[in-house]
Amino acid sequence: FEKLRQELSNTSVITSAQAQAQRHVIGTLAKGLAAVTSSSAPDVQKAAVQHFLESVRKTAGNSSPEVIHQCELSLLALGETGKYTDLSGVPGFCDVLLQQLESQQDEIRLAAALALGYATVGAMGTLLKVVIDNVQQAGTEAPGQKKQYLLLTSLREVIAIGVAERHGSRSLAEHLKPHVGRVLPILQQYADSQEESMRNVVSESLGHLLAVDQEAVLQALTALLSKERESWRMRAAAVASVRFAAAKHCQASTVLPLKEALLQCLGDEELQVRKAALHSVNVVCVSPTCSEILQDSTDLILERIKDDSKQRPELIREVDLGPFKHKVDDGLPLRKFAYTVCCSLLAAYPEQVASPTIIDLVLQGMGDNEDIQVICCQLLQDLCSWNFALFRIMGRVGDLVEPFDRCIVRWSKQVQAKQQVGRAMDMLRLYARTLKVVEPIAEANQHKVFVDFMGRILKDPAFAQVYEQATAGKDSL
Repeated sequence: FEKLRQELSNTSVITSAQAQAQRHVIGTLAKGLAAVTSSSAPDVQKAAVQHFLESVRKTAGNSSPEVIHQCELSLLALGETGKYTDLSGVPGFCDVLLQQLESQQDEIRLAAALALGYATVGAMGTLLKVVIDNVQQAGTEAPGQKKQYLLLTSLREVIAIGVAERHGSRSLAEHLKPHVGRVLPILQQYADSQEESMRNVVSESLGHLLAVDQEAVLQALTALLSKERESWRMRAAAVASVRFAAAKHCQASTVLPLKEALLQCLGDEELQVRKAALHSVNVVCVSPTCSEILQDSTDLILERIKDDSKQRPELIREVDLGPFKHKVDDGLPLRKFAYTVCCSLLAAYPEQVASPTIIDLVLQGMGDNEDIQVICCQLLQDLCSWNFALFRIMGRVGDLVEPFDRCIVRWSKQVQAKQQVGRAMDMLRLYARTLKVVEPIAEANQHKVFVDFMGRILKDPAFAQVYEQATAGKDSL
């Protein structure tokens, strides 16, 4: 055991990993340490847990990367071990984790929050009360809000891990259900937080809790979604919970009672609520268990998509950066969501959605930001892949000529001027792949306008090169 523990505690592999991969490496090592510890004899387990606790205590005030990594690893190893063994009776266990929530290092604070959540899974009867009590007692001043976020993260981990797992002869959901009455008021309170990260934790927790106590959670969500509420943040947090429930592949009957509220939020006056609703619709319609509930509402959703995919001048603001001014389009994220949802709708309900309306959205999007053009090209490719839909759209193929002509000419000029060449070539490849899908349809139906356009645009050297690569299957994008 000792040899394995030393090898798994070697943090030199963490230092050599890329910054983005370091947390994943630490988490994997912690799982290994926990697996070895929990399968060892009781006296070895006890010694290992004390070693982890002592390792955390020793790192107080030391900010060197090696020490921080070791502290993270020890905290997560404690949490992972606590999933399998009740550690709530170990002297100083709770105090050490709670103290680390106030560490100066972000990595250690997060590791402590996750460890507390993991350990609560194995000690639901004692540690869940500790988590709930500490969330309620945390102050409302700025430091308190940070601690509340960390404690809510612990609570989220308990709920997220527990809905499908078993603990002894009972599911964790059964262990958690008696505590839902205390958890819901906390989540409702923080649903109105100014911090988006806090609201995301609340939404995820509410979405997972739907599988634990549907009736109680539905009442809480209904209250948050009420139009009498003045705060849009509450409505956004509540409607976002639907996507987390659907992402967990819950039963359609779990989400069905929220269908009307979800559709209503698509037309909410607040942009952030509409964005959250679109995100939830996107997840629901691709969910293997929940997609059926929106099948009869595609027309309404498409109408909302058409509204939210339009560019709105009132959402464009000018930011003064000193020597020059920069325009910020606050409506762009919502438009991207709208087009993305349209792609998902087409994939989920092709019979209802494949229509000239999609062509209208593509034509509109091709005059928008490049990110939206990427989604529109994918949308057009998907539409053309459905053979039954071709007769519905073949009369509109000619309408595609003008926007694609304009876009190709624009980026070809960038290539010729040697400006943003990489980006320009990427966009030309995108157009080439898309037109390669549309061209056989136009040729089969002898669509002269489109065929003439292709003959003319292929005289452009830059576009001809990428089109040939797409034809030969050598497209690198």
